[in-house]
Amino acid sequence: MLRSRKEEGSHPVVACHHPPMTPHLGFGITAQADPRGAGVAELAEALETLGYDELWANDGRLGSGLATLTAALPTTSRILLGLGVAPLSNRTPSEIAGAVEHLGLPLDRLLLGVGTGSGSSLAAVRQGVAALRRLLPDANLGIAALGPRMCELGGEIADFVLLNWAAPERIAWSRERIVEGARAAGREAPRVACYVRTAVGPDAAARLEAEATRYRSRPRPYARLFDAQAEAAPGVPGVAADNPDEIPALLAPYRAALDSCVVRALPATPDIAGWLAVAEAATLQR
Repeated sequence: MLRSRKEEGSHPVVACHHPPMTPHLGFGITAQADPRGAGVAELAEALETLGYDELWANDGRLGSGLATLTAALPTTSRILLGLGVAPLSNRTPSEIAGAVEHLGLPLDRLLLGVGTGSGSSLAAVRQGVAALRRLLPDANLGIAALGPRMCELGGEIADFVLLNWAAPERIAWSRERIVEGARAAGREAPRVACYVRTAVGPDAAARLEAEATRYRSRPRPYARLFDAQAEAAPGVPGVAADNPDEIPALLAPYRAALDSCVVRALPATPDIAGWLAVAEAATLQR
């Protein structure tokens, strides 16, 4: 819960419920219709052994991100569980909070992210986060941000901000806006996380390009995001290599720019073997 106190001659000082500002390595997968059958528990156990700090899943067409994360609870004790993100156009704050409580997700390990979904309203995100603060006062709450205004809003109200399809230079640009929003609100800047698409194997570059093309067909903010970055540097944000030994060096600039670098896997096969191939490559020589 955000708490503020007024000090003479200063802005309100606001304490945020986010983890200490130490660099984290996360791993991201798509939500699964049958998380147990898909091997999420086994994957999570392996991630914790490999030294990952976070496991992330998003609400998607296949299933619930929260239900997918719940499957990791029996086999892990340390790794944080990140929802990135629940679309507020599809799920109300009451529904999200109800699912968290029904599934028994521990708030001290949960990173609960929300986004606009098919909408684009900053007001809807502001109201959604405020409602979740009332419903889940001890939760770590974050928002998805692509553009400058949402980054500033994240700095103002969130415990973490989740970026997407951002190169290291765009991450630095986004962090500046997040810090501006936090400063204007008189609060500590939140953590900055980002999904970094990562592919390994002979067709890795093609998988990364195909995923970027798919996102370009989504609502206009994604097209603007890609276009803005293309003006500064060619290529698609993310990491792709035939040789897994090359992945850590390619990820290094992202990890240096972020509080949480989330290796968003683009596996050769959509199963535990494919996920683990990416997870293991990202931790080589760590």
